[in-house]
Amino acid sequence: MNKKLDKLIDKHSSEFNQIIEKINAYIEFSNSDIDYSTDDNWKIAVDCVNGLSKLAEYSFEYGNFKDNWEYDKFYQNLYGPELIIKSQKTNCDYRIGLDLKGIYLSTDLRFNDNLRYMDDQFWKNLMELSEFDGFEYEEFEFTSDKQRKKFPDLFKTNKSMIFRIMRKHFFDITNEDWQYGSSSVGEFKITWTKEKELGYMVRECCEAFKKMYRLNYQLWKVTDLKNKKAVANNGSYEKP
Repeated sequence: MNKKLDKLIDKHSSEFNQIIEKINAYIEFSNSDIDYSTDDNWKIAVDCVNGLSKLAEYSFEYGNFKDNWEYDKFYQNLYGPELIIKSQKTNCDYRIGLDLKGIYLSTDLRFNDNLRYMDDQFWKNLMELSEFDGFEYEEFEFTSDKQRKKFPDLFKTNKSMIFRIMRKHFFDITNEDWQYGSSSVGEFKITWTKEKELGYMVRECCEAFKKMYRLNYQLWKVTDLKNKKAVANNGSYEKP
């Protein structure tokens, strides 16, 4: 058992009912035929986002990151609001949202151009993330038809997440239109279905957020060190 998480959940468990009420109110509203006023619509959405923001705050507390966070914005998607969480240090985004399946946490690798520098531990950490129940990996952009036709055997299987990530990465950087920092290997997402108990979601969200942050931090650190070296040498930054 994780004693640190146990203490965090004990500390904040009195807040859980209020969080559940705010999220359930949004779900009830979205499934209702009642014509709410615009002000009511906004209040219900904001209350739900405030509930989701608590999950973010618990994750910050558990991770004890040497970072600052912006999480005062959200998207109003078709099936629910999505809280946008930005790391001020790494400029990486994380999202906690509500959809038809339940509550989800997602991110993408902001500095995936640095994948070539990652050691085996990075990939082990990524595999640990994939072991969460409800984990999904989805490629953001499709590889061009020209590349698919040239290497058809490479697209006959999609079983391995790591293979798909590296396939996407290699085809991106060998594309004649590719520019540094212009591509993404995809989205990493964990969804907790609505029947899951909130304490369970909090526990898993805290652990998953920490793993996602570690992956993005490792990739960001390569660029950060390059920039510091460039400044020391000639005062110019490498393009992020």
